[in-house]
Amino acid sequence: MRTTRCSIPLILVLLPGALMWAEKPAKTRVVEWTVGDAPDFRYRFLQRIETTELLHATPETGTFSHHGFLAYHQSVLFASWDSQARDENTSGQHGVFRYSTDEGETWSDAKPLFPPMADNLPASETKPDNPFQVSQGFVEIDGQLFAVTNIDRALENKVYRFNEVSRVQIGLLARSVGVNGSLGEIFWLSESVPEPEPGFPAYPPGDPSLVAKLKAHFLQPGNLPQLMFRPRVHPDSADGHRMNEPTPAWRLDDGTWVRLYRDEGDIRAASRAEVDATRSRRNYATFSFDNGKTWTPATRTNFPDSCARSNAGKLPDGQVYVINNILPMAPRPGGRSMLAISLSRDGLKFDRSAVIRFVSRPQRYQGKFKSMGYQYPHSVVVGEHLWVIYSVNKEDIEVARIPLAELYEL
Repeated sequence: MRTTRCSIPLILVLLPGALMWAEKPAKTRVVEWTVGDAPDFRYRFLQRIETTELLHATPETGTFSHHGFLAYHQSVLFASWDSQARDENTSGQHGVFRYSTDEGETWSDAKPLFPPMADNLPASETKPDNPFQVSQGFVEIDGQLFAVTNIDRALENKVYRFNEVSRVQIGLLARSVGVNGSLGEIFWLSESVPEPEPGFPAYPPGDPSLVAKLKAHFLQPGNLPQLMFRPRVHPDSADGHRMNEPTPAWRLDDGTWVRLYRDEGDIRAASRAEVDATRSRRNYATFSFDNGKTWTPATRTNFPDSCARSNAGKLPDGQVYVINNILPMAPRPGGRSMLAISLSRDGLKFDRSAVIRFVSRPQRYQGKFKSMGYQYPHSVVVGEHLWVIYSVNKEDIEVARIPLAELYEL
């Protein structure tokens, strides 16, 4: 482990499988990124940040690691991510975790959070429709911490349109996680359970009351699952772009909820080149004025984004933060090389920003969907620090500890 310093909207309730439309006038709200408006604008870098490498990928550990999450529960800091032998969203991709009982000074060894559901081998050596996991993070229910992961199966053909993900969801799995790293029995968040892959274990349905509470958690406005990729799981934007990977929503002082989306390009795109060319390299915003029951169609903001998963939350003083790749360019030429945090006092105007990480080390291993940079952040406040987890080149996993005092000085 290495440590270094450094109008009439069409509204969709965003729960997988539950579509709900409404017609009502929307109030005017705009998310703005004004950091770059100054004529002498230059990037500011955090000076008192500390980074710790939680996983240095090797062929033995698996050379794909991504989809990080953090949780702080009963004075224990938990970090999880998805791991695969070589390739993203491929047979055997599964959750891994570590935990710290001393606020990140030391960490436990890494161990599986959920075992693979199929052979964990490179894509060229497995069936393309074998199941794989995509983590949905941690949930606290009645004083107990649970990890949740989604089980997907790839489809050979597109279901709806070119820039839609070709997958079908098998279901959600969960298990409890103890403060000593112990793990409870695995269960499905459903009454019926799917057939397991030959040679791999079957899991039972969960207790109905517990399953109901876990599902109710994801129904809350701020807890929409981020990494669901079934066709049309999120509503299209007002200008006909596909939305993906929503941030956790935050609430304004007047009760309005705000959520950002990643832009996946024009829904009429018919090739990879067209999809990439139509991505705005900006985040989209949607609003709810009725506590999350309905949401306005997502509209494009000027908030720069390379088009990757962003993270959002609130600091203890009430400021809203967004952590994302703010270089408005595609990943391959370096769009994900800069990871930054932007701050807003009112949750709408983001007028300060600072770089968390910039220019990653060279990528060591090839793999499906690999890209350079610091990617897919998630965060949690612990005491006087903001902790951020991210993948490096989709192979290593790091956490950064940022003093709140330095953020307040921005």
